[in-house]
Amino acid sequence: MALLLAGVTVSFTVLTACGAPDSDPGAAASGSAQTPITSTTRIAGAGVLGNQRRPDESCAAAPAPAVSPDAPRTVRNASGSGIPASTEVRGDPQRIVALSFAELDALCALGLQDRVVGTTVPQPSYLGTVLHDAAGLGDRDAPDLAAVADAAPDLIFGSATQTPDSYAALAGIAPTVFTGSAADWQNTLRAVAAATGRPEAADAVLDGFEREAREAGERTDATHFQASVVQFTEDSMRVYGAENFPATVLRAVGVDRPAAQRFTDVPFIEVSISNLTEETDLSAADGDIVYLSFTGPAAKERATAVLNSAAWRKLSATRDDRVFAVNNEVWQTGQGVVAARGIIEDLRWLNAPIN
Repeated sequence: MALLLAGVTVSFTVLTACGAPDSDPGAAASGSAQTPITSTTRIAGAGVLGNQRRPDESCAAAPAPAVSPDAPRTVRNASGSGIPASTEVRGDPQRIVALSFAELDALCALGLQDRVVGTTVPQPSYLGTVLHDAAGLGDRDAPDLAAVADAAPDLIFGSATQTPDSYAALAGIAPTVFTGSAADWQNTLRAVAAATGRPEAADAVLDGFEREAREAGERTDATHFQASVVQFTEDSMRVYGAENFPATVLRAVGVDRPAAQRFTDVPFIEVSISNLTEETDLSAADGDIVYLSFTGPAAKERATAVLNSAAWRKLSATRDDRVFAVNNEVWQTGQGVVAARGIIEDLRWLNAPIN
């Protein structure tokens, strides 16, 4: 599959989740501008990564064993107004509601996906069809409390950043644990594991992730490359800094970041893409390699115009044919170890030869 090709504008579809990798980077670099390409490999000159992943193989095949499931355990909550410091949980939960992608990802990594009876919508496709029987409980920022109650959970996971005011109402339905920010995804996994009586399983999963990240960094000579992370919305281009979910994965692998993307005070900055001219400055998005994603179909359509603009073609990554479209769920909204593994797969292209 030739991915490193000269830019043309085509439509594309990204398949999601973790599984078999894309074509070998070295083989792809030998393509020519005239090589035929399919609608699933390019968008306006950006190669599309992740097409060969297998979503239904993302989750652990069997539940991690519980440790003393009948013993009461105290689980620390993320801090927030009206959120208690901790929650007491008993037993081995069989009916779990998870209101954020990060918590679903953690349950999937622990092999507890079959116990999820409800989650917010849209459900993440990168985790496959294992959640297809789970009830839809409204939007992530405004879950339907009546639907949560109807799901009859014995444990609820919520988010201190997405629904900080709903703790009391949720806790009135079932024991509730609130997790934290996207950049704190490893502690989210630990909290989910602790609440379900599987703390040692979280340690094992995170040890495995750290090993994969270290090996990926060694294979790709990661410290000698600066990776740019960009996300298109319907009306803007977001350039991501060093304090967010994808940044934590890049840091674990040892990938450097462009100077313009080392800020830590906010997760991202927004760059105007209205009224693009040749003089528009998009340099904040540049790097040795650019990984870009789209929040939805309208964002993808808007991005096509940007990626075909004279201003974008000035970027060194564009000239070197090192701009790649990646799955937005995996890179931005997944916020868990399963998504992090998907990012590591995409980082295999760090040291691919320049076309």
